[in-house]
Amino acid sequence: MKIKVEGVSEIVLEVKSMERATDFWSNQLGFPIVEQWGYKAGQFDESDDNVWATWLYIGGTTRLGLWLPRNFTEKELFEKRKPISKWEGLFDEGGSHVHFASHIRQENFDNAVIVLQGANIDFKVIEEDINGTKEKRLYFKDTEENIVEFYTLDMKKDYINRLQNGKIK
Repeated sequence: MKIKVEGVSEIVLEVKSMERATDFWSNQLGFPIVEQWGYKAGQFDESDDNVWATWLYIGGTTRLGLWLPRNFTEKELFEKRKPISKWEGLFDEGGSHVHFASHIRQENFDNAVIVLQGANIDFKVIEEDINGTKEKRLYFKDTEENIVEFYTLDMKKDYINRLQNGKIK
């Protein structure tokens, strides 16, 4: 394996009814909701009103995203067609699914960048501070225009932290 990932970080499903989907996954199957986002100005945000995305912890290093479909404007579609490194925002919805992410350890992240550069694959890296740790996300498209993500955030550790800090709904 050229890029050593630790497994799946995120799985995202497009849903028709957020209420019905969260009821099924959280209430019926018992997966806890760890985060919900609204949708404003063409991007997700952390507002609780008008929920467009719900994240549930499903075990190990993995969380499940339930997302309503987005209808992109012509301007957003133009932006989305650009090489991913030129995007002004984040359009992580593509193909028949929304996107998927694999968990990658911090120590393997730079090698993933080298592999993508060596294969001449366009990508975008985003760094963010989460709980005092610099977490990294790397986005690129596969040959079918699906958005793929490598993410250093360990969803199990994030879940435990959220649980201990009373952030689990």
